[in-house]
Amino acid sequence: MKKSLLLLAGVLGISSLNAQTTDEEQYVKFRDNWSIGINGGIVTPLTHSAFFKNARATMGIDLNKQLSPIYGLTLENMWSINTFESNAAFDASNLMLLHRVNLNNVFSRYKGKPSLFEVEALAGFGWLHVNDAYYTEEGEKDGNWISSKAGLNFNFNIGEKKAWTIAVKPAITWTMTQFDADNINFDANQAAWEITAGVVYHFKNSSGKHYYTNGCNHAEQIAALNATISSMEAEAAGKDRALQNAQETISDLQKELSDCKNKKVEPAKQIVAENEYVVIFRQSSSKVDALQMPNIDRLASYLKKNSNAKVSISGYASPEGNAEFNQKLSEKRAEAVKKILVDKYGISADRIETAGKGVGNVFAEPTYNRASICVTE
Repeated sequence: MKKSLLLLAGVLGISSLNAQTTDEEQYVKFRDNWSIGINGGIVTPLTHSAFFKNARATMGIDLNKQLSPIYGLTLENMWSINTFESNAAFDASNLMLLHRVNLNNVFSRYKGKPSLFEVEALAGFGWLHVNDAYYTEEGEKDGNWISSKAGLNFNFNIGEKKAWTIAVKPAITWTMTQFDADNINFDANQAAWEITAGVVYHFKNSSGKHYYTNGCNHAEQIAALNATISSMEAEAAGKDRALQNAQETISDLQKELSDCKNKKVEPAKQIVAENEYVVIFRQSSSKVDALQMPNIDRLASYLKKNSNAKVSISGYASPEGNAEFNQKLSEKRAEAVKKILVDKYGISADRIETAGKGVGNVFAEPTYNRASICVTE
């Protein structure tokens, strides 16, 4: 009967494992989510005994497999330090298969990483072996019984990678069969407190994590991913159309550029005034370089010292490019200098007049005509 019950407990454990298999486990390999732990503490009778006076040390190891964020299995073996008159260092060995349920993840959805503190409920059956348990006519005889265990694990998951767990494990264990009897029962007189603490190391998974990682099996997640894919496909199609339009625009601009290169541009005749400040620009740019700021600074100083003075800013461009582009560029260059005078130096805008003059020939070197010439009045 004892063997039958142990076989039944094993079958129940395997059935529980299969019952926990979901689509999520299809993303998890068998070698994933294993851990190993060591435990130590005391065991003392549940009834009719002083708690600490009759306590004795116990220690053990456990091998754990996490099957889902909620459910896991533990194969545990605990040994009790010998307190009887025998030569064995350990007089009791309790090998058990335990089922664990993570209460945090039952009542709160698993966030993909364990919390700092978690509570597990556990229960299971096993085989208890005691050395020289009782005497017979033939002499001393070892004892073997069905055992059971129920308790809680208070887990503290530590480290940035959550590879380690420190656990406090209060539990009650039962010897479920009496001496020389086959009947099974949860008798408090055959029960004991087991108070232990332990350290658990979680092996690295194929995902690189030391803890359970979720697969994507939720319908809403799949729907969201499909929606994202559809949105990206639509965006890609839009970019293809924009690219095609851009290529057509480039072709038109290349043709316009070719026409402009064949068109002769007559530069405007300009006379350089005496009281002037010159700001030179890079080709095709209306941005004032840092090296040109001293010229604007001198102009601003003059305007501040002469509050009634005004300034006329004329923008120019070099001959490259078509006339329309150069006209707009010359206007931008004049406005760029005005903006600095107003924003940086606080010169009133009504004291500044700007004009774009197109292509200029103020300087003999054509590239020098990429300029704004500021004349004070």
